[in-house]
Amino acid sequence: MPATTKPDSSMRQRPPEGGVSTSPAFSKGVEPLNLSQFMLGSPVPGKRKVSSQTYRGGNILPRRLRLYLYIIVPVVSLLLLIRRLSYRSHIPFHHPLPLPPTMNTTFSPTASRQVPPYVHYIYGLSPTFGGKPFSFLQYLCFTSSLHVIEPERIYFHYVYEPSGWWWETWKEEVASRNQTTEFIMVKQRDVVEVFGNKVEHFAHKADVIRLEVLRDYGGIYLDADVLVIKGETFKKFPMVMAMESQPNLDPKLPPSGLCNAVMLSRPYSPFVVRWYNAYQNFTSTRWAYHSVTLPYLLAQSYPLDLIVLNKFAFFWPIWHDDHLRLVHRSPPTYDFHQPDKLAPGYDTQFTYHLWESEAWERYLKYYDPERIWYQKTAEKRGEKREEDGRNDESSFSREARRFVSLELRTKWRKAVKEGKVKEREWEQDLV
Repeated sequence: MPATTKPDSSMRQRPPEGGVSTSPAFSKGVEPLNLSQFMLGSPVPGKRKVSSQTYRGGNILPRRLRLYLYIIVPVVSLLLLIRRLSYRSHIPFHHPLPLPPTMNTTFSPTASRQVPPYVHYIYGLSPTFGGKPFSFLQYLCFTSSLHVIEPERIYFHYVYEPSGWWWETWKEEVASRNQTTEFIMVKQRDVVEVFGNKVEHFAHKADVIRLEVLRDYGGIYLDADVLVIKGETFKKFPMVMAMESQPNLDPKLPPSGLCNAVMLSRPYSPFVVRWYNAYQNFTSTRWAYHSVTLPYLLAQSYPLDLIVLNKFAFFWPIWHDDHLRLVHRSPPTYDFHQPDKLAPGYDTQFTYHLWESEAWERYLKYYDPERIWYQKTAEKRGEKREEDGRNDESSFSREARRFVSLELRTKWRKAVKEGKVKEREWEQDLV
C-alpha cells in the first residue's frame, strides 16, 4: 500500500476567491482561517490594504459613517427643535394676556349681536395725505357705509384733519342724518412705536391703530377706499375677516392671507387681542407679514375665534389689471349684486375694495358726479388710447350712482362755477 503522506503544515489552503467558506467539506483537514487578518488594519491576502473597514458577519460597515451618524442625528434634531420653537415665537400667545379693565364703549355683546353698530375710518396720518387729499372717491365710499349699513356711530380716527370742498360736503351729509347716525372725530396719537418696536411707514401706523380701535370699541373697520354693497349680516360673530385672493385662480393655491381692509369685531375679541399682541415681534422689513400673513396663521391656530369668508365676499374683483378693467371700463358687464361664476350660489358680495394704490392713476381719478351718471358710451378721443372710455358707463359707475343724488350733482356744478372745486383736472393729461 502506498505510504500515506501528511499534509504539509506549511501549505495552508486559501478559501475560494470571493469569500470565506464555512462548509465542513472545505474546512476538513484545513487549518482554521485566521479572521484577524480581516480586522481593522490587517492586510487581506491578495487585496489592497483596507484601513477603515470592519468585518462583521459578511457585511462591511464604514466606521466613519457610524461616527457621522452618531454626531449628525442629534445635531439635526436640535436644529429642528430650535427652528420649531423660533416659529412658535412669532405667535407667543398660547396663554392670552389679561384684558384691560375698561373699554371705550358702552356696548354689551349679546347672543344675537356681538359686533356693535359702529363704523371706523382711519385717515390723515400724514400731513400730505399721501398726495391724495379727501376727494370724491372718499366721499362716495363714506356715503355708501352711511346709507347701506346705517350705523349708530361713525368714528373718524385721524392725526391731521382733511380739508376741502368734498370733506365739508361729507360732514354736511352725515350731519343731515344726525337723528340716526352720530359722527365722532377721534384725534389719534402719531404711532412711532409699538411694544418698543419702531413704526415709521404710515401704512404700518394705520395697521396698529385699526387693531387698537377694534379692540377698544369693536365694530366695523373699513378702509377709506371700500364701497359698501350690501348691509351687514355677520353681527352675531365675534370676529369676521375675508381671504385676499391671488391673481392666479388655481384653487390648489392657498390664499395670500387675510386682508385687513374690512374687519368686523366685538370689543376685545380674543382674535384681535392675540393679533395685536403679536406686534411684540413687529419688524418693518416684513412689509405685509403682520397685516396679512399673520392673521392667516392665527386663524389656522385658533379657528374658533373668527369666521373666515372667501375671496368673493369683500375683495372681489381684485387689484390685478384685468379685474380693474372689468370694473372701470365699458361695457358694464360685471354685476356686484350677482354671485361670481366661480363662487357658490349663496356667496354674494358685501363690499368692493377699490384698490386705490393700484387704480388711482389709470381709473379712479377720472370719476366725478357727472361721470358717475353717464349711461351711454361717450365720444372717443385719440386713437385707441387707454384714456379712451374713461367717460363711458362702467360697472363701477353703475353701482356707485345710487350714492350720488341729483341734489349733490347740482351742488357740485354750482361749486365748480364758483371755483370752490375744480372740474376734470385730469383733462390736461389728454393734451
